[in-house]
Amino acid sequence: MSYNFEPQNPFRAEKSPGKTSVDTAESKGLRIEQVFSTPGVHPFEQIEWERRSAKITGDDGQVIFQQDDIEVPVSWSQLAAKVVASKYFYGDLETGQREHSVKQLVHRVCKTIADRGKKDGYFATEQDAEAFYNELTWLCVNQYGRLIRRCGSMWAFTMFMA
Repeated sequence: MSYNFEPQNPFRAEKSPGKTSVDTAESKGLRIEQVFSTPGVHPFEQIEWERRSAKITGDDGQVIFQQDDIEVPVSWSQLAAKVVASKYFYGDLETGQREHSVKQLVHRVCKTIADRGKKDGYFATEQDAEAFYNELTWLCVNQYGRLIRRCGSMWAFTMFMA
């Protein structure tokens, strides 16, 4: 369902899923209730999206960074779009192998965190792991907290370079 959202990954082939501790008979992990996100609906489907350009210029007007056709929530400011595209989208602009959507960024970070929690047995069931992913995703795309800023670059490195 929604936890299985799989955006196009232009960087490498998918890794095989590791073993998980979720749903074992002795599992006493966390139970997660969906408060912000709507059960059965992916958080990305709960908001409106649009395409924009992110362009940063210096005081002299020279372009420092530019990425066209990025996908961001309509509610995000242009400054937020520029910061996310320039600092947290993973990949190389020159080769075209670069994230182009906030969906890719948020999914990458939130899925990594949820998968790690699942692998380490933090959740009581598979459904609790999915609810955690959905809640975390909803909070990120609606700009609550600083998760992407704190984790975005680190998870890009560990996921794609390890």
